[in-house]
Amino acid sequence: HQGTHRDLPENDGAGIGVLSLVAQIREAVNLPIVAAGGIMRGGQIAAVLAAGASAAQLGTAFLTTPESGAHPLHKQALTDPLFPHTELTRAFSGRPARGLVNRFMREHGPYAPPAYPEVHHLVSPLRKAAAEAGDPQGMALWAGQGHRMARELPAGQLVELLAAELDAARTALSAHRPSGGDVL
Repeated sequence: HQGTHRDLPENDGAGIGVLSLVAQIREAVNLPIVAAGGIMRGGQIAAVLAAGASAAQLGTAFLTTPESGAHPLHKQALTDPLFPHTELTRAFSGRPARGLVNRFMREHGPYAPPAYPEVHHLVSPLRKAAAEAGDPQGMALWAGQGHRMARELPAGQLVELLAAELDAARTALSAHRPSGGDVL
């Protein structure tokens, strides 16, 4: 999803990458920063922490876990080659949100107005019917840009793996730091 306080259609897709955004926010404020958006691996967590984040939030990484409440078709679509990329759309809710590109998004996204929650209530029965019919082409398949890197593991194992990857990334980073008076 695209977090926004002012829903301005002219800003759709004009986002800043998470690393650049964290660094810019760190320069402007002295508050804790939680980085989110496209983070799927421990190395990415290390990167946002190095950029100045206090923590990282992962969403899509946990959608394929057995503990996730996502519909089974949604979980399958995250790694299905039929859904290779994501886009921001208003088609399912009237607010900009990132999802796997499917037929519903292609057909209705260009015409969806900035009208939350009206659009959400209008298309909710259609999304439900698509899910009941086993048709992921009519469902809201929310996903981040890193969805292809999703791993089908229990949540606890995924957290352990992410922690191990984070430790490995930090170790690799510290091994490459110059010592003493070396200049980068």
